[in-house]
Amino acid sequence: MVKLFASSLTILVVSLALVKAQEPIVVANYPKPNAVPPINSPEVIAWLKEIDLTGAPDLPLHKGDPPSCPNPPIPNECYWTCEGCAADDIVSCTRPNTWGLTFDDGPSDATPTLLNYLNGAKLSATFFLIGSNVIQYPDTVKRELAEGHHLASHTWSHHALTTLSNEQIVAEMKWTEKAVMAATGLRMKYMRPPYGDINNRVRFVLKKLGYIPVDWTGDEFDTNDWQMPDTMTEAQVIATFTKSLDAYSGPNGNRTRGFYCLEHDLNTLTVGAAQKLIPLGQQRNITFANVAQCESDAAPYQSGGTTPMPSTSATATSAPSASGTSTATASGKGPATTSADKTAGASLVAASSVFTLAVAAVAGLIVA
Repeated sequence: MVKLFASSLTILVVSLALVKAQEPIVVANYPKPNAVPPINSPEVIAWLKEIDLTGAPDLPLHKGDPPSCPNPPIPNECYWTCEGCAADDIVSCTRPNTWGLTFDDGPSDATPTLLNYLNGAKLSATFFLIGSNVIQYPDTVKRELAEGHHLASHTWSHHALTTLSNEQIVAEMKWTEKAVMAATGLRMKYMRPPYGDINNRVRFVLKKLGYIPVDWTGDEFDTNDWQMPDTMTEAQVIATFTKSLDAYSGPNGNRTRGFYCLEHDLNTLTVGAAQKLIPLGQQRNITFANVAQCESDAAPYQSGGTTPMPSTSATATSAPSASGTSTATASGKGPATTSADKTAGASLVAASSVFTLAVAAVAGLIVA
């Protein structure tokens, strides 16, 4: 109990320290929104001096946004978008029977509605943030953190990274990093490349900056929600994704590994679709987790961070087997609970409660 209290107190102190690490966001001090930042600014010049890009793969820049696939393929490029080559990118949730819940392209004016829904459903997501949007909605980013969500990068301007120079990639990532740090005190650790556009050169630069790329689990787990209303209706989005969930959770599916789904908090349409897609997973007894939880990462930020607040998925807790049936136990409802489990569970609840209070305190100080 003493250790638990000390640990909880540490979390509280660290959380409160994050408040001091924040600084007001002055939009005029940042690059033009939704444009690739110049690489000759004092900030980018200083950032480039901090890293060594020597040895980056010598691959030609692609053209287009998003770019078309090279024909023939470029040797040793390992181009995920066109070749399905993921290298060591994260492409699936390591937890069995788990929907890795992620949202790209925010924050937006629709994000608070999504946060209200996730809070009511007791779900935690990873938000892949666009830096240009962070400086416009910093309070939403603070709220995401305060409510137990995980923050990750989606670059400054959402340009395809294989079309940018190494120096431009650094500018895209570091300006986004600066904006999120100003809002929250956290240096992000995970990122998702816009359009899933990544190859070995982009990976090299990202790793130099300390970032881990997170793609998604193939086309079947791309909701295509961003296509509404121009080329897809909401009914089509839901019907298509329902087929993917049925294939995953059905008798011929494989629930031994989780998946990452591509969704967006881009606008009211995508947020509205999310509120209809998530229940489809709950109906199939699929659990939910953010990226940090999927990867069992207790330190999901490069610096200044604490783990996301524990959340409870609004689904059954027993993990189905590969055939989709639940694992039987003495009670018939999951693994048998031992006294040690109960003690650990009580400790987790206590720690979670203290952490919740700490986060709430931080949120209150931030708003004030």
